[in-house]
This record gives sequence, structure tokens and C-alpha cells, in this order.
Amino acid sequence: MTDDIQSRRLEREISARKQAEALLEQKSLELFIQANERQEVLDALKESEERFRLMVQFSPDAIMIEADGQIVFANASARQMYKETVQNILLGKTLDELALYENPHNKINVSENEIELISMRLDGMPLEVAVRFVNLVYGGSQARQVIVRDISERKKLEYQLEYQASHDALTGISNRAALLMKMQEAITFAGRHGFPVWIVFIDFDHFKSINDRFGHRGGDQVLSIISARLRSVLRKNDALGRYGGDEFILVLSGGPESELNSQFLDRIMKIAHEPIFIDHHELRVTCSLGVSSFPADGDTTQKLLDHADAAMYRAKESGRNLYQFYNAEIQAKVLERAEIEGSLNFALDRDEFFLHYQPQIDLRTGQIVGAEALLRWQHPDLGILMPDRFIKYAEATGLISRIGTWALLQACEQCMSWHRAGLGRLRIAVNLSVRQLNGLDLIELVDTALSVSGLPPDCLELELTESLMMSNVELSLNTLRALHDKGVQIAVDDFGTGYSSFTYLNRLPLDCMKIDRQFVSNLGKEGELESEIITRTLIQLAHNLHLRVIAEGVETPAQLQILRDQGCNEIQGFLYSPALSARHFEARVREHKLEDWQGHTTAPSLRQVL
Repeated sequence: MTDDIQSRRLEREISARKQAEALLEQKSLELFIQANERQEVLDALKESEERFRLMVQFSPDAIMIEADGQIVFANASARQMYKETVQNILLGKTLDELALYENPHNKINVSENEIELISMRLDGMPLEVAVRFVNLVYGGSQARQVIVRDISERKKLEYQLEYQASHDALTGISNRAALLMKMQEAITFAGRHGFPVWIVFIDFDHFKSINDRFGHRGGDQVLSIISARLRSVLRKNDALGRYGGDEFILVLSGGPESELNSQFLDRIMKIAHEPIFIDHHELRVTCSLGVSSFPADGDTTQKLLDHADAAMYRAKESGRNLYQFYNAEIQAKVLERAEIEGSLNFALDRDEFFLHYQPQIDLRTGQIVGAEALLRWQHPDLGILMPDRFIKYAEATGLISRIGTWALLQACEQCMSWHRAGLGRLRIAVNLSVRQLNGLDLIELVDTALSVSGLPPDCLELELTESLMMSNVELSLNTLRALHDKGVQIAVDDFGTGYSSFTYLNRLPLDCMKIDRQFVSNLGKEGELESEIITRTLIQLAHNLHLRVIAEGVETPAQLQILRDQGCNEIQGFLYSPALSARHFEARVREHKLEDWQGHTTAPSLRQVL
């Protein structure tokens, strides 16, 4: 009995020991696994730390650690970036000494994670950088990691882009966008303090002739030289910009009680006129200036520009090489221009244009041989307008092509109707605009006008000013030769008032030369022998080139006699008749008496004419 109890007790102790051993074995296994895992972690951490050390050491960014107010670690990039030498040890420096403090005045740009600022190298040179600050524990103490990236090259490109966006590539002065911004800033400041601002609109006279003579390279050189001269006269708060082409704007800021004196404007014109040498040729340039002032002439940049532009055009109309202040008279013209341009858009559709015809007389036979078609506009509010009131606006708005097309078709049809009415083989002269001459469809347009009307080609004479033909000589030559080959007559109008070359005059397929009225008007006046010499010379030149000569603006018997004696072929003007409606022109031709002109009679009265 006792043995059984002892046996069971031993069995229980053995079982307990086995369980304890099993538990101890399991615990040992867990400890072994944990020990292995801990070693792996330690190994991984060691590897990570080594990898981090290598990344920091060889990073292209400068990485420094600041602790206790000093730099205690700096990688190779930091030492190189800040130009560390043996004498300038980076370690021990403060961030303030490197201008890496977070000072709002030093910040260029701030983002969520970094700031851009101008740091200072150890050699004293500035350095544009992007900086990030990261808090960390270093050596058991709180510290900051400073990561610095050199952004100098990127900033240089940004500055270049910014410069290009605000400066004219040719002259280096402000471009149009930057100029308008400076104007607005000047106006805003002046309005706040009650100061004046003057806008000076500068346009060079006959600049196209410079491009034609020296090419665009020569023209660009002239603009660069003159813009540098203009820049030299500016004061600190003034601005100069290129508005476009050969147009420049000066923004002159004034102070209390200041005025813009004429001496300053004279100086601008004087320095523009100083000699310029292009390809060993001396060149002198003149300019026309228009001036508007704030607040008297407008309170916005656009108004001031428009008014200065209007004043500049007034200076050109007055003879060029002048300056003109904006005034009430110019304001009236600006308002008229706005009204005319607004009405021009609808004038053709409303059938408001019409043609008058001025007779042309053959001085040898005394016969009416043709007429010049002259455009008129029955404006709904301003009455009948002559071309000088609206043609320039039609050209500016691009409507001249449509108007010119209408006039050509109308004139050809009217001339052919006179042929059918038995008035003889009359010729009709029609003026062309620069847009028509340079257009690609002029030849097709003329073909259409002749085809629709039935008018013989040699009864159509196209009149072009010499400056118009010189605007694009090669295109003019090709177009005019094609028209001339069809039999159309070509006349050069206002000859002697432009800048054409005799070489080109000889190459152009011309049939007729018209002497401008400004030469004719002084014929027969006491002390005006120069005009007689000019007209005689022009007539001889035309005849040597086998051209017919028409003098326009003939108003007195004395003018008629001089022109007849000089060999002029034809005349037109108030001495015989003003421009007439088609009906009155037909009546005039039927009533015409040859003996009146062969006998040098005086002009009939307007009552007889009409």
C-alpha cells in the first residue's frame, strides 16, 4: 500500500518535472529567438547608420548639425559650398555667421518645408540657397540638422527669364508690358501725392527709309544707339520703354509744382538728331514727340497713351521733327476719329460712299480725255467728307481694301457707261492704297473690274504715290508689270514729294507722271521762280522717260499758260472744273468747247459747271 502511494507520488513529481522542463525548454527557445532577432536588429541598425553616414558624407547638399549654438558637424559638400580653408574652420561657426538664420528680411521665398535665402560663404561672398531645418537628438542632446542646397544657377536662370519678360531684346530697355506697369505705378504714386506725370510718345520720322536703305540690321543699330542716348537723359524716377517698332515712350515723374519745360523736349530731339554712322555712312534721324500729362489729360494709362499718340500724330501732320502737347483741338480730333472709325464699319453697307469725277484736259487738243475718280463719304452726322478726313482711319482699321475694291468697280462701270453714251474713249484714273498694292489679289481684282464693266484695259489708269511704290519695290515691280502687260495704265502721283530713286523710276512700268499741286500752286506768283524751275525739270524728266505728264490743282490762267509753255500734256483743277457727280460730268463733257481752251479763256463759273 505504501509502495503504491510512493509510486504515484514519484509519477506526479516526474510529470511535474517534465512539464517544468518543457516550459523551460520553450522559454529558452523564445529567449534564443529574441536574442537572434535582437542581433539582427542591431546588425540592421548598424548597417542603416553606416548607410546614413555615407549618404550624409557624400550628399550633394550641404548637411550640417547645430548644437549648443555652434556647428558641430559638416559634410564634405558643406565644407566645399562654404569655401572652407585651413584658416576658416566651418566647425565652431554659428548659423548667424553664415546668414542662415530665419530672418524675414533675408528670406527670398518660403515654402512649407524650406526657405530660400541669401547665405554668406566664409570668403564673404553671397550664396543663394534653399534651407531646411530638422530637429533631432545628437550626442544625447537636442540639436538641429541644417540641409542647404545651392540654387544659384536656378536663380540665375530665373533672373534671366524675368529680365527677358520685362526688357526689350534689342535695346535692353523696358518692353511694352513692363512699360505699362511702370506707367501705372507712376500714376498711382502721383495720384496719391498730387504730383504730375508726363507721357512723351516718340516716333522717328521716315524710319522705314532707313530700313530700306541699310536693311533691318542697320535699322536695329539705329534704334539701339538712340535708345542708349535717351536713357542717358533720364532721372532716377523716370522710365523709358520701347512701345513697338520705332516707337518709344518716356514716363517722366514730377514733384510738387514741377513743370515739363520745352528745353527737355528740345534735348531729346537734339540727341536723336546727332550723327549716327552705319556702314561708314553718316545718318541723322529726326523724331516727332507727343506729350500728355496726368491728371490733366487723363487718369488711366490707356487714355494718356492715346492722347500722347494723338499729339504725336499732330506733330507729324505739322511737318515732323516737332513736339506737340495734347490740347483741346487734338481732343476734338480724337473724338472725331472715334466717331469716324465707328461709322466706317457700316458706311459701305449703308451705301454712304459715292464718287465724284474731275475732268482731265489735253492741252494740245483741248479735249476732255479722262477723269480722276475721287471718293466722297456722305456721313450721317458730319455731312460730306473728303478723303483726307477718313482715308487714314480706313487704312488704320483695314477697311481701305473693301472701300478701294468698291471704288475701282464703281469707277470702271461708270467710265464704260460714258463710252456707251457716246462721250468718246474716256480714261478713268483710280487711286490705289498701300494695302491694295501689297495685297495678293490686286491683279485678280483689276481683271474682275474690267471683265464685269467691259472697260478696255488701256482706259483704266491706276494712280499710286511714289512713296507707296517705294514701300515694297520688288513687290510693286512685279505687280505693276503684270498689270501693265494687260494694258492697264500706271501713273505715279504726287511726284517730287517723296524719296524715290531715279533708278527705280526708270525700272517701274509707268505711263504717266502727275505733278503735285504744291508745285503748281506757286506758278505765276511774283518771286516764285523756283516752282517754275521744278515743274519744268519734272516735265523734261518725264518726257525723257517717255511719260505723259498731268498737272493737278491748276486754278489760274497764269498757271495754265506756264504749264502749256513747259510742254505739260494734261491738266486738271478748278480752273476748268471741280470734281463732279457722274451726271454733271457727262453734261460737262457734252457742253465742252474746244475753242475755250485753245484761246486760254478763264474758268467758267460754278453755276455754269453745275
